[in-house]
Amino acid sequence: MLSSIDEQIISQITSLGELDKEYWSFSRRSKRTHCHGFIKYPAMMVPEMQGELIDIFLKHKPSIKSVFDPFVGSGTTMGEAIVRGLDFQGIDINPLAILACETKSDVFYISSLEEKISELNARLGNDKRDTVDVVFPKINKWFIPRVQLELSKIRRAIMVEPSKWARRFFWVALSDTVRGACNSRTSTYKLHIKPLDELEKLGCCFELFKNKIKANFELKKQQMSLLDSKGLLLRSALSSDIDLSISNIQSPPKKSESCRHDMLITSPPYGDNPTTVPYGQFSYLPLMWIDTADLRNKVPAKLLENASAIDRASLGGGLKGAIKSVEQLRGMSQSFSSSIDSLLKFDNNAPKRLSSFINDLNDSLDGMLYRIKSDGYLVWTLGNRHMSGQKIPLNEILRELLEARGCQFVVEIDRAIPHKRMASRNSSSQTMNEEQVLIMRKR
Repeated sequence: MLSSIDEQIISQITSLGELDKEYWSFSRRSKRTHCHGFIKYPAMMVPEMQGELIDIFLKHKPSIKSVFDPFVGSGTTMGEAIVRGLDFQGIDINPLAILACETKSDVFYISSLEEKISELNARLGNDKRDTVDVVFPKINKWFIPRVQLELSKIRRAIMVEPSKWARRFFWVALSDTVRGACNSRTSTYKLHIKPLDELEKLGCCFELFKNKIKANFELKKQQMSLLDSKGLLLRSALSSDIDLSISNIQSPPKKSESCRHDMLITSPPYGDNPTTVPYGQFSYLPLMWIDTADLRNKVPAKLLENASAIDRASLGGGLKGAIKSVEQLRGMSQSFSSSIDSLLKFDNNAPKRLSSFINDLNDSLDGMLYRIKSDGYLVWTLGNRHMSGQKIPLNEILRELLEARGCQFVVEIDRAIPHKRMASRNSSSQTMNEEQVLIMRKR
């Protein structure tokens, strides 16, 4: 049964959509200001939409103090939560995602950072060494010799910096530099070699890096000014409690994590990473140049073994035993049952891929709900992918899996995707031009 707060939330959300059919697309109102512009990352959420949804919930339930995002990605939800003074916990299997989030929530020593940037640039100019500092499989495939030398100089200049918070800031800038200077196409998140004529046009890493550092420094100042104007900084640090970890969301939560949060706000993968958005492949080359020891969490060595390791560790990353879970999932979700039946008509591995992904998602739900207080809201931004030409209703499947656990459906928003950064050559993602925002409540 809907509560009075549910009805107030539904009324406000639906009235905004009725006044403007394009309201929730944010096609004319989306900008990556302050921390949201720190890093290029696949399929980032729209900050303004997440922020507006948080404001709606705060208006009708002002007791909300903390938010949990089990697929934190580059930290869009986190960025909107902290500018509202909310505590936040974020989990992701991808070390690059957690690095981005740590940088967005790090200290605001702006004057000191400006000095450190100047010192870093001086070190770059003085480094006359011609050695390559990293070794990993196929490095010569992905980086031409000149780029290897330039990235090594940047890496050495960062490593000398004594403050870990500053090194993290520099590593994030280096990640975009690596993506811009590597031999992989930018038209896809998967690793594919550029044509030979494009390799001959690769720019200078020093220029790319210095421009990114300069841009991110201005964004950091924007973020500090915004937070300071709201009284959300305490001695140059966030007043909010931020908890970030590199973790597989299917792992059981610690007892100390139970019922901590008032809301879950997230956007899970739309499907298994290898065939939808390969976050791991996107992150692999930057992670080969970054000193991951600077993250607050230890990075499991197995995640850095090869370009596919992170994606294999993500939801739906393994197909072994996938079909064994079909009957259990059929009993929990009629939409899943219909989808798997439609896929079984084709002679391919689509049924296994769907079953593996949904089974992993299903296995993670109890741990997520364990962290949310009773009557806490669950806000899921979802995309319905296509497999073998069949549209898979992830929004309906997830709703049914949550209802099987006693959760209450509140409302759903349909929105167009005007500018969401998806890989233009990724056929699985290319079909997605709309999203659903599924809002549920834990009872």
